[in-house]
Amino acid sequence: MKKSGPLSHLDNREGLTANVSRGQKLPEQGGSMQKEVPAKKRISKLELAKYDTTPLYFYTEKDSLNRVTVLKETGKEIYLVAGRYSKFENDSRLYTPLTEEEKGEVEKQLRMGRKDALISFL
Repeated sequence: MKKSGPLSHLDNREGLTANVSRGQKLPEQGGSMQKEVPAKKRISKLELAKYDTTPLYFYTEKDSLNRVTVLKETGKEIYLVAGRYSKFENDSRLYTPLTEEEKGEVEKQLRMGRKDALISFL
C-alpha cells in the first residue's frame, strides 16, 4: 500500500513503529552508545613532593583544550605523565588517564628534547 503525494519525515514513523511492534529496536535505542568513563588515577601529596613544583603541560590533537600534566622528578630525567587534571580530593590529586593514542602522542612530544629520559604513565 503505497501513498501518493509528497513524502515527509512522518511517513517513515509508520515503518519504525511496525518494526518496534515486531520486537526490533529503534535506531536511538541501538547498542551501548555511551563511552566508558575511565577511573580517575590518584597521586597523593606525599608522592607529589618528589616532583618539581612546576609541571610540564602538553596538548593532544584529540583534545586540544584540556592540557596533559607531566611531572618531572626533582634533579632527574624521570617523567610521570599524570593525565588530565580532574580535581583535588582527600589530600590527593585526581587525573583522568589518557588513551593509548594520546599516550603515544605525549611521549613523542616529550622525547623530542629528552632522548634518554625515563617516561612512565600514571
